[in-house]
Amino acid sequence: MNRIPFAQQVPHELRRSGRTLLFWQVFPLLWLAFLYYPVRAFLDAPHGPDAAALFWGLNTVFVGVFLRSFWGRPDPRWSLGGWALSVVTYALLLPLAPGGASAYLIYGGSMIGFQASTGLAAWLAILNVALMVLPFWNGTYAPGDLAWLAPNMLFTLVAAYGNHASFRRRVADAQLAAAHAEQERLAAEAERERIARDLHDLLGHTLSVIVLKSELAGKLAERHPARAAEEIREVERISREALGEVRAAVSGYRGSGLSAELARAKVALDAAGVRLTVGSALCTLPPATEAAAAMLLREAVTNVVRHARARTVDVTLVPQGRGWQLTVRDDGVGGLGPEGSGLTGMRERLRAIGGTLAREGRSGTTLTATLPGEDDRPALPVPAGARGRA
Repeated sequence: MNRIPFAQQVPHELRRSGRTLLFWQVFPLLWLAFLYYPVRAFLDAPHGPDAAALFWGLNTVFVGVFLRSFWGRPDPRWSLGGWALSVVTYALLLPLAPGGASAYLIYGGSMIGFQASTGLAAWLAILNVALMVLPFWNGTYAPGDLAWLAPNMLFTLVAAYGNHASFRRRVADAQLAAAHAEQERLAAEAERERIARDLHDLLGHTLSVIVLKSELAGKLAERHPARAAEEIREVERISREALGEVRAAVSGYRGSGLSAELARAKVALDAAGVRLTVGSALCTLPPATEAAAAMLLREAVTNVVRHARARTVDVTLVPQGRGWQLTVRDDGVGGLGPEGSGLTGMRERLRAIGGTLAREGRSGTTLTATLPGEDDRPALPVPAGARGRA
């Protein structure tokens, strides 16, 4: 049996769609409907004030622990404590509500499922079933009561199994999300180190040469003006070469293409519990167009994760005329509210390169961008002061 360290048994908060999260928040309240049976059995017979105080007080504590076990961060210690309380509650209230006290053992089976140890959860759930059978030996139940008690035994085992499977799935999801976060952190760290090495290799030697030649030109300025001028021209040449190298390096750092952005989008959406589908193979785009498409995809995915409460996202990129059409569609809450600064900025970015952006908010949100080909991009205006320069 695989053991999971306790530090990993308690998953961190995971992003999930709002509808799924709301369902699992309400679900424990539905389980509380089973309290109807012990309450009805208790009210069917007369009891004194001491018995009533014990019954209602113990039920209040039990409901609080039960809700904490489901609504709080899953914790095996709370699970074990909730199971123990269910057994104690069953033992104390069985004489007061003999026809419905077995409901507490069903609750115990559901709570003990939140365990990393499959063996512990299974054996304690089986113990709950054995405790249900025990009253047949002391005469509390008649043999005919087995007809309604048998489903309770089955519910106990099913609840334990279902919640244990859910717990392990949540642990696995948390570990996967942590692995993705660590992978992104390491990738970012490696990229920072690469940039630092590149800048050192590009500028370290060049700047040293510029400093030395500048000092030499300063010393020669009065005694050998011609040689000083020659050194200054050499400094200018080296500086221009360094500037070109820096510009080439910076252009390589800007973005990493639509394919890389799509890979990052999949990691983010997987962590949020959203399925990503790509409807077609990605086309080869001109650099400026691809940069705009990648930025639009990033902004769209960010909005989906933050606001959409979606389950799926579809991305398609298809040729259209002499350009392309990029569509990002989700099945979230949709709506046509005011656009945020992100989408407004993307609309302006696309307009600057001759593209457009349309948004539709029915049945989710659909962003449709038209991307120009290289020949369709508008020519940038040349400043008046720049005309005639070499």
